[in-house]
Amino acid sequence: MANELNPNPEDRIVCVKVGKYKRENMYEMARKYWKVRYERASRATHVLAIVNGIVEAVYIPKVWFLTKNLQYEGRYEFSGVEDFDSPYLGKSVVELYGRSQNPVKYINL
Repeated sequence: MANELNPNPEDRIVCVKVGKYKRENMYEMARKYWKVRYERASRATHVLAIVNGIVEAVYIPKVWFLTKNLQYEGRYEFSGVEDFDSPYLGKSVVELYGRSQNPVKYINL
């Protein structure tokens, strides 16, 4: 499929499924409350926000940290900047995820 995500081998990517519908504040949906392995996530060069199998937003994470929200104790969030010109935007990750129910997927990490 031509629209399938083809990651650059240099990029270290964390994909996060943020829901079935694109919402107004994609950044807030993508950055918070993930069960990730800090050792892997902290090396990521990109975070891809996935909606219904498609990359809807791309972020360059600056720092990952444990959330202060007690409801999500032990989970991580990041702060970063959006990459509006990423070649990953609009690409499908359906083949990468397969039938996995896990909302987090690591690529090249």
